[in-house]
Amino acid sequence: MIEIKRRHIVLFLFFAIALIAISGCSKPECKTSADCSPRTCFAAKCEDKKCDYSLKQNCCGNRVNESIEDGKPGNSCTCPQDYGKCEGKGKVKIGSRLEDAAYVRYLCNADSQCVLGVDKNDVIQQNFLDTLDIGILKASSVIKYPKPFDVKKDSFEFTLSIDNAAADVILPVRITKIRLLLSSEYTRTEQLISEQELDSTLNEIGDRATIRVPINLNYRPQEAEEAGGLRYVIDYVYKKKVLSSRAANGTGIYTDEIVRASFTAPPKPVIFVRSG
Repeated sequence: MIEIKRRHIVLFLFFAIALIAISGCSKPECKTSADCSPRTCFAAKCEDKKCDYSLKQNCCGNRVNESIEDGKPGNSCTCPQDYGKCEGKGKVKIGSRLEDAAYVRYLCNADSQCVLGVDKNDVIQQNFLDTLDIGILKASSVIKYPKPFDVKKDSFEFTLSIDNAAADVILPVRITKIRLLLSSEYTRTEQLISEQELDSTLNEIGDRATIRVPINLNYRPQEAEEAGGLRYVIDYVYKKKVLSSRAANGTGIYTDEIVRASFTAPPKPVIFVRSG
């Protein structure tokens, strides 16, 4: 029995010595900090031949929402790894319900801020032709604007031209003012949203004038996105010859008469969005 116990003790000592020898011969994890594998948002330091990692502060990727991320203000545009992506549709109130907007969504702007806006790939340019025909004068107006229309940065573009004029019309025709009026479910009455004084001259048949008109009367949609009907009114001035009397030989004597008139276009569909 004593011999068996001695054998067990010897065997135990053998394994103990072997384990010590193996551990003493194992390869060190590192010699310097540069030997440690890099980890996102962790600083590596070699201590006692082992890599020790400590969490970095103000680092994008450490899963902590911090005011500064990699030297930039922390948000979903500068650090989506920690804050989540800047994405998703905006909300609009329809009656008592909140629904997804058709165009407005969360996007990163030029200042790396997550704001409401419209993807440029969703924007469609619209063109509408209106004609003015008062017998002695014929003109055309083409209005161009984006769908949807961002009230913060977009403008309406008008191209006006003289198509024909009777002999008693004295050119040029002067465009003096343009007004934009909006009707929507959010306005009880038609609302004047832009008014612009002009001094554009159409000197002859075929002449064209291009005018850009922004929203300039502090109009902002109540919702981030809303649809409505847009009318525009153009004021213009020209002269025409009017028979005032006749000479003794029957020849007509004409005087120049100033004509001031307005053209009101039929409503156009428009979708306004509020970005930012």
